Amino acid sequence: MIRYLPVLMIALIVSNLLTILGLTTNLSPLTTRLFLIGGPSMTVITAIAIVVIVLRAKK
Repeated sequence: MIRYLPVLMIALIVSNLLTILGLTTNLSPLTTRLFLIGGPSMTVITAIAIVVIVLRAKK
């Protein structure tokens, strides 16, 4: 499972980028809503996955 950490780190960066784009750009309301819902939810899921992988690797 350690091999997934680089992919999860990239996903974390992308999800933060989506959140920033949703907050700062003047896109259509549907796209903005998608970024503002998808970005933070993807951040939370990715962060939890990273924590679980690191904790399992320490055992």
